Parts: sequence; structure tokens; C-alpha cells
Amino acid sequence: DHFDTLFTTEHSIDQLKQTILQLAVMGKLVPQDPNDEPASVLLEKIVAEKERLIKEGKIKKQKPLPEITEEAKPFELPEGWEWCRFASLSNEIATGPFGSMIHKRDYIKAGVPLINPSHMINSKIVEDESVTISSEKAHELRSYELFDGDIVMARRGEMGRCALVTKRESGWLCGTGSFILRFHHDLSREFVLLLFRTDWIRSYLGGKSIGATMTNLNHGILNKMPILLPPINEQNRIIGRVDQLTAICDQLKTSLAEIQKNQIDLTNALIDQAVG
Repeated sequence: DHFDTLFTTEHSIDQLKQTILQLAVMGKLVPQDPNDEPASVLLEKIVAEKERLIKEGKIKKQKPLPEITEEAKPFELPEGWEWCRFASLSNEIATGPFGSMIHKRDYIKAGVPLINPSHMINSKIVEDESVTISSEKAHELRSYELFDGDIVMARRGEMGRCALVTKRESGWLCGTGSFILRFHHDLSREFVLLLFRTDWIRSYLGGKSIGATMTNLNHGILNKMPILLPPINEQNRIIGRVDQLTAICDQLKTSLAEIQKNQIDLTNALIDQAVG
């Protein structure tokens, strides 16, 4: 009710957005429902699915990772939530093709789009029609094909930058400098994208965990990352509330821009009147 009086600059509105995200991942944005199926059940489903995929030869068995210590948990979680390593949350993390596999001479117009980090904008894929390849080249790189429900993530540049693959982009290709992240069908992709927008996760991916600045993200850092998991139903409630509050923040920015424009127009009119 008081956002418009408390937050009156673009910076303060951006800070408000980040606060909303942080409250969301701490379980303080929406009420918990004791009837929700706990997150531990979803983790068991993920384990079972991964074991099936390993048996079918579709993914490789992951090396076991150490338990998350209490010191590594930045805050306490509500009842029914779970801490886990990112490797326990994802079914697969695949790396995009090496740069030597694709050259500028391979680019054609109106071909199969390649998705690089620059094409991941506001959690959506925005393709570049000049960065596409022929169907023959795409067949050669078919092991890097994207499917509906995948998340593509930047391995370099802005840490945490990622986008959801929808039916529209299914069949396009992961480009160089990117990961393909795959998950159990019950896990909310929107919640995963929300996690990667938080300063807490971006700081970790940027090297805070190892005390150095990362320029390229690797499997090891991503797999070991401590991640939180709410019950499935609560994931959806959180996404709905974040979307609602983010929309209010965006409206505030629009109103602020209009006010600033009106101030400039008024100032210019007063100056013209004074010198006229």
C-alpha cells in the first residue's frame, strides 16, 4: 500500500525487487500450508528418476557430494522445506558446444537459432536471426538440442543469467558459453529462475564460495551450490506473489519515468518563458 511513497528512485525500486526475492526464498513472502507435501518427497522422486535415467544410459552417475553443514546454510528454512546441493535438484547439467565446433561461416539467415548468453533476457529467450545455422549443421550438433522445460544458463559474463526453453524454442540449439539444465517435471522452472535472480545465488556463482572472482562457471561450482527447496504447492504460491509484487514495482518505475519527463518538460517550458 505504501510502495509509491517509500520507493521514489529507480535504485530503491530495484532494491525492493531484490528484497522481495530474498523474502520469497526464505519462506517469508507467502504463508506455509501444513497440508502441503513436503519437499523431501520431491527430492525422493528426483532421486528415483535419476536412477532410472542412469540405468537407461541417458545420464551419467554423479559423484556423491558432502552434506551441507549448518555453517553453509545462510538462514533457517520453514517446516517442510529442504536444503540440498544443486546436483541433487537437477537431473542433468550439460555443457554447450565448444567454440571450435561452430564458426561464423556456419551462420545463415532464417536457420535453426543458437542460444548464447546474450540471448537470455529477463528469463526469456530472445533469438538473433543472424545467429542461426543450417538444418544440416544442426543435425551435426543434435546432442546440444534444447527441449521444452529446459533452462539455458550462461557460463560466462553475468552469473545467474538464464532463460526458460518453451515449446516455441524446442529444437533450437544451446550455443557456446552456456549450460543446459534439466529437472524433474514436478519442479517449478519459474522457481528455479527466481532462485538465480537472487543476489545470494549470484554472489555464490560469482566466486564468493571460493574467495575468487569467477569469469567462467564450471560444473563443480554449480553442482556443489547449496540450494533450498520448498514444497511444490508453495513454489507455485511464491511465484504468483512475486509476479504480483514485481508488477507493482514495474508500474512504479513507469510512473517515476513519467514524473521525471513531466518535470523536465515543465523546466524547459519555464526556461523558454524566462528567456523569451
